[in-house]
Amino acid sequence: MSTNVITVAQNDPIKELNALLTSSLFSRQNAEKVARVCYDASRLVYERQKRSGKSILKTKEVSNALLLAETLHASAFRFVALGPLIQLFGHDCSEQTAVQYFGERVMGEVVDKYGRKVIIDEDGMKSLYKDSTSGGHVVAPENYEEVRGKRLPWIRHTIENSDAVYVEEELIGRVGIRRKYFYTAIVTFLHKQKEFTSYYVVLVRKGKNQALKMVTAFSMFERDGFLHTIASSQRYVEQNTTVIEANPGPE
Repeated sequence: MSTNVITVAQNDPIKELNALLTSSLFSRQNAEKVARVCYDASRLVYERQKRSGKSILKTKEVSNALLLAETLHASAFRFVALGPLIQLFGHDCSEQTAVQYFGERVMGEVVDKYGRKVIIDEDGMKSLYKDSTSGGHVVAPENYEEVRGKRLPWIRHTIENSDAVYVEEELIGRVGIRRKYFYTAIVTFLHKQKEFTSYYVVLVRKGKNQALKMVTAFSMFERDGFLHTIASSQRYVEQNTTVIEANPGPE
């Protein structure tokens, strides 16, 4: 049977994968686990294909997406939002409340799990605003998003505790390269007697003098949106520091 499976798979691997997952060879639980990892990897490949404009990716690019999907399942950072982490829920979180909280409780320096300092200054307050037309962080009362205000306590908590950090290189001009880091968390919280799961991302960039600086923070309920966000990145690990930080591009 195994020889036949391999032969058919070479002819039509998509059909054979479906047949394998629905066969008696797998328990339902294992089939679901395989399907989830395969789906995430497929979604990452789709996002990479869309961004690159290439209809056919190299095998290495596809396998790298599978490695990234594996890290999402094996070592995601999760926390339950309780107490201070959910204190801005349960009532209206006005723009004034959010701005005051940001200035008093979020701004400053925070140290991540790798011992790196991340600066959170007034520019980070722009993360509370998003123009629905341009998508830019334009500070104006009509652009304030309460959902971002309520999650302000998660910013420092995520930077301090998450080891599910992803790094991506972005081009600056024609030859420059700047690195941005996605500090991620999968957050469970109870609101109005209902349990919710949210994917949370704090974006940090290299700024002047190579200092790390918080740019924005946002959440989403859909996993596909999360996969879209980190699709072009790779998992950051401490051992890679000398490679990732080498030859920094201009600001």
